Amino acid sequence: MATSGRQMPPEKKPRLDPPAKNGSGQKDQLPIHAFRKEILQAVRDHRVVVLIGETGSGKTTQVPQFLHKEGFAQEGVIAVTQPRRVAAVSLAVRVAAEMNCEVGGLVGYHVRFLNYTSKETHLKYMTDGMLVRESAGQHGLCNCGVVILDEAHERSIHTDILFGLVKQALDQQSPPNLRVIVMSATIDARPFVDFFGGPKHAKLLAVPGRLHPVDIFYTPTPEPDFLEAAYITVLQIHLSKPLGDILVFLPGQEDIDGLQRILEEKRDILKSKRAAVNSLEDSSCAVLVDQSTEAVYDFVVRPIYAALSFDQQQLVFKELPTGCRKIVLATNIAETSITIPGIRYVVDSGLMKLKACHPQTGVDILRLVETSQASACQRAGRAGREAPGEVYRLYVELEFDKMPKQTPPEILRCDMSSVYLQLKSLGVENVSKFPLLDPPPQEALVKAAHFLCRIGALDKQNTLTDIGRKLAMLPLDPLYSFCLLTAIEFECVAEVLSIVAMLSTETPCFATQKHGELAPATKELLCPEGDHLSLLSIFSRWKKSSQPKTFAREHSLNQAALERALTIRQQLKELMQHSWGMKQITSCGGPKNWVVVRRCLLKACFTQTARLDQVNQNLYSTMLTRQTARLHPTSVLFKRRPPPPCVIYAELVTTSKNYLRTATEVDPAWLVELCPQHFASGST
Repeated sequence: MATSGRQMPPEKKPRLDPPAKNGSGQKDQLPIHAFRKEILQAVRDHRVVVLIGETGSGKTTQVPQFLHKEGFAQEGVIAVTQPRRVAAVSLAVRVAAEMNCEVGGLVGYHVRFLNYTSKETHLKYMTDGMLVRESAGQHGLCNCGVVILDEAHERSIHTDILFGLVKQALDQQSPPNLRVIVMSATIDARPFVDFFGGPKHAKLLAVPGRLHPVDIFYTPTPEPDFLEAAYITVLQIHLSKPLGDILVFLPGQEDIDGLQRILEEKRDILKSKRAAVNSLEDSSCAVLVDQSTEAVYDFVVRPIYAALSFDQQQLVFKELPTGCRKIVLATNIAETSITIPGIRYVVDSGLMKLKACHPQTGVDILRLVETSQASACQRAGRAGREAPGEVYRLYVELEFDKMPKQTPPEILRCDMSSVYLQLKSLGVENVSKFPLLDPPPQEALVKAAHFLCRIGALDKQNTLTDIGRKLAMLPLDPLYSFCLLTAIEFECVAEVLSIVAMLSTETPCFATQKHGELAPATKELLCPEGDHLSLLSIFSRWKKSSQPKTFAREHSLNQAALERALTIRQQLKELMQHSWGMKQITSCGGPKNWVVVRRCLLKACFTQTARLDQVNQNLYSTMLTRQTARLHPTSVLFKRRPPPPCVIYAELVTTSKNYLRTATEVDPAWLVELCPQHFASGST
């Protein structure tokens, strides 16, 4: 990549330049094709191949096709893993189009709650977490002929687990002809090669990317407000640069929503001014348009982040009319794998939100941090995929040199209970000795084992119990699976299914107004007892509506999120019926009996209880870890006066303060009644 240490150019008079020429999109012109024979020979001669391919080389879409044409799929499915579901889906769609087949036939994908595969599927794109789950079956990896661990440099927690699983499968020669390809965009591949026994056992190949020249600009001085700097930069590009879409990297959803609102307001102003100019039949206005170019008159803002519904994520790939520029606002979800066509300009805030779980307290800490140098380079590479591009980094050049080389892997900063349970279900006797690139802190493993023992998933000998085996069958956090298991006892499975499905959408289920206040029509649906029941109320009333889309619009609800929750609920219901052998989905009988649901949630979520501080009634103290926290401002209970004396919560997260997210009121007397083994009468 051609780089420059030049400062960000000063604001220029708006003008329209000729557009950049489009790079060829033909797959046979991708750099990876020049290395086809070398790659195939390496796979024949070595059971492990580490393939370093720069951004734009075509490795993700073409290598699986090379292997399929060469007959490697005869040994089993060619499984290609991705850290994110949107990447797995979009790549499967693209490869299916290249191979002239329908998705779900020769090429398919399998992500959480979406399985478009069949007996005819030979190329299977999937999230790394889904392959981990499939490995927990009785056949393990025996259905796979080749496992391709793509985007390995991202080091998601499930990618790290897969490294250990394929290493064990290779050592045990089960399946006997398994081939493993590790694909990464990082230059430093030594950790991957060393993990599989060094150069004697793992073949290292490097493929250059098809990056076009990219100019990188830095700000002359530090920017006090990165959001304002991003807004100004985007407008400067839009008004002064030729046709080409803009990709803006921001830390989180709130920043994206804020910038989207500002840009769309500015768009309305620009359209009004343009309409006024066009109404004047003044020949002098013609100088604004070069007749030999495709002029950019309008723009559309497209957000993309993990919590966005799948349908909304897919909008970033939709083509726009000629003369309209796409402005994509993204988190680091757009750093790799996902190729958004048409990007010529990248605006990089240099920031990301990094979530880390304290290994002893279990508190999730969400911090705003600088990206790593590797991430910054990946972001810059987005501008050079199809044509020469420009990157505007909203920080001084000296800051880049101070950034860490790599982002810390997820396995070193997450709660380990789900991982621990998955490994035990895979038959791992001693989790601490399972082969991992970077072993997690011992405290994190101890805490995970302690939690699983408390809910009955492990016995005192650290052996998986029948309860643990049931919990591991569902693609959920163990706590949510335990909620569903407890709901059987309380005969409110239907209600808890709806709550868990809503919590699994990973997005707010109702739209908010500009100042964060809920729309009055939305407030009518909420339950004063708390957030869990509010989610249940919203889902139930939407589902019962004869016209759900109209109901969602009238109550300012997110229709796409609710439809996704409905799909998740149905699939969880089927899993419980098939995997758990449930014959009947019980219901407590409606809102008048929802106290049963709250009692069920308390018995299942007893580790997530908090008691109101009698001195400072703005604070709660978690009953098992003694952490102090406030109710999150988005909670239904936030403005309750007096505050409820005792609550259960879904998440304890730290930003500027400790907050309890998704909280529901419970009766303190229920603690001893429902969980006597954990709460003595004196503690309530």
